[in-house]
Amino acid sequence: MKNITQVINNNKYKIILGLIVGFYIVLFSHLSIRKYLTLQSHYFDLGIMNQVVYNTAHGRFLEMTNQDFLKNVSRFAIHFDPILALFAPLYLIYSGPETLLFAQAIILGLGAAAVYLIAGYFLKNKPVSLFFSVAYLLYFCVERANVFDFHGVTLGTTFILYMIYFSLVKKYRTAVVFMFLALLTKEHAGLITLFFGLYLFFVRKERKFSLLVCALSLIFFTATVNFVIPYFRQSSHFALKYFGDFGDSPGNIFLGITRNPLLVINIVSKPDVLTYLGRLVLANGIFMIFAPLEFLVSLPELAINVLSNNPNMKGLYFHYNALIVPFIFLSAIAGYRKITESRRLKKYRIIFFGAFIATTLLSAYLFNPLPLKFLKEPYFWAKIDANKLATIRQWQDILRDDSIKVSSTPELAPFFTGRSYYYNFLYDPSFSAYGISRDDIIKGLRNYEMADYVVIYKTGIDKSGKKSLPRRFYDDLTGNKRFQKIFGEENGIEVFKKND
Repeated sequence: MKNITQVINNNKYKIILGLIVGFYIVLFSHLSIRKYLTLQSHYFDLGIMNQVVYNTAHGRFLEMTNQDFLKNVSRFAIHFDPILALFAPLYLIYSGPETLLFAQAIILGLGAAAVYLIAGYFLKNKPVSLFFSVAYLLYFCVERANVFDFHGVTLGTTFILYMIYFSLVKKYRTAVVFMFLALLTKEHAGLITLFFGLYLFFVRKERKFSLLVCALSLIFFTATVNFVIPYFRQSSHFALKYFGDFGDSPGNIFLGITRNPLLVINIVSKPDVLTYLGRLVLANGIFMIFAPLEFLVSLPELAINVLSNNPNMKGLYFHYNALIVPFIFLSAIAGYRKITESRRLKKYRIIFFGAFIATTLLSAYLFNPLPLKFLKEPYFWAKIDANKLATIRQWQDILRDDSIKVSSTPELAPFFTGRSYYYNFLYDPSFSAYGISRDDIIKGLRNYEMADYVVIYKTGIDKSGKKSLPRRFYDDLTGNKRFQKIFGEENGIEVFKKND
C-alpha cells in the first residue's frame, strides 16, 4: 500500500494531467460530433475529409470529387495532406466523420502532454509545467480548430510539439518521426520545420541535426508546392491567388514580399491584422516578449496568414493557426525561464505568473467556444433532433451503395460523402468571405445534374430567404424535369431522383 501511495505521490502531476487530457478528449469529441449531428458542419471541410478517407479505405487512394472540375481527382490536386490516409484503416472499424472527429480530439489533447514535457525540460517545475499544459487546452486556437470539423494540419500542432521536445532532449530519431508526421499534414509545413532547423542551428547550436532538418524541410516544401500539387492539378496551387499583390508563383511571391517592404508594412499595420496578432498573443504575450526568437520560428505561417487576402486566415474560428500554436507555447515557456534566471526579474516571477493566469482566463472568456453562457462568444450548440437524424440515417442506408452519385445541400454533405462520387448542391456559407461573386457561384447551378439523387435540407433553404442563392438553386431543381421528388418533406428532408 505504501508503494502505491508513493507511486501516486511521485506521479501526481502526471496523473492530474492525464485526467485533464482525458476530460478534454471526451468533451471535445462530444462537442465536435454533436456539431456534425446537428447539421452545423458542411461540405467544406468535413464532407471533403470524409470522402477522401472513405475512398482511401476502399482502394481509391486520396480520391475526392472536385466541385470545380466536376470529376474525381487526387487530394494532392488541392493540398498535400497524405496524413489523411493513416485514418483509412479506422474506417474499416467504423466508417464516418465521427471517427475523424474522435481521433482529432485525442491527438490534439495529447499535445498537452508535449507542452508539459517541454515546460519540464526548461523549468524543472512540475506545478508550473502543469499549468502551461492546462493553458494549452484552454487556448482558443486549439479549441476552435478542434470544433471546426477535421483537418490534417490541425494534427500538426501536436506533431510539432513532440518534434520540439525530442529535439531538445536530443532524441533525434524520434524527433524526425514527428517532423515527418508534421510534414504530411500540409504542403507548407516544410517552411515551419525549416525555420525550426534554423533555430536549432543558431540558437540551440545543434549543428548536424539542424542541417538535416533544414535539408529535408526545403526538399519537401519545394517538391510539394512546385511539383506534386501542380502535377496532380495540372496548374499552379489554387491558393496562390490569395497573394496576387506579390506574384503568381511561390518564387515570385517570395521575391515580391522582399521587394515591396512598404506594401508589407501597409498590410501588417491594418486594423484586422493587428487585432489578429493581438488575439494570438494575448494569453502568452507576457512571457513571449522575453523569448521572441522561439515565436519567430512560426514566421512563415504568420506571413501566410497575414499577407493573404483571404480574411478567414486571420480569423479565430478555423484551423489556420495550427502550426503557430507550438511556437507560442515554446516562446512563453522559454520566456518564463528567462524571468526565473534573471536577477532583476526573478523576484517578480509570481507577479508575472499571476498575470499569465489572468490573461489565459481573459483569453478563454473572450474567444473560447465552450457551451458556457458566461463566455463572450460561446459556440451555438444546437440540440440533436432525433427524428431528423433518423430520417437522414434512413436515406444514408437507402443510398449506401457507394457507386450511387449523390448531391446534397452542404450541411448534409458529411452524411453522404462516404462514396466514390459526390456533388455539393450549394456553396457553403464560408465562401462568402472569399470574395466569390454571385455570378461565379451561379455558374455551378447545375452541378447537381451529375448526381443520381439530390438530398435537400429544406429547412435550411427556407431560413435563407426567398431571394437567396440557396432558394435560387432549389427553385432550379424543382423546375428541372430531369429530376422528380420521391421523398419529402419530412423532418426538413427532401429527396429528388434523376429520371432514367
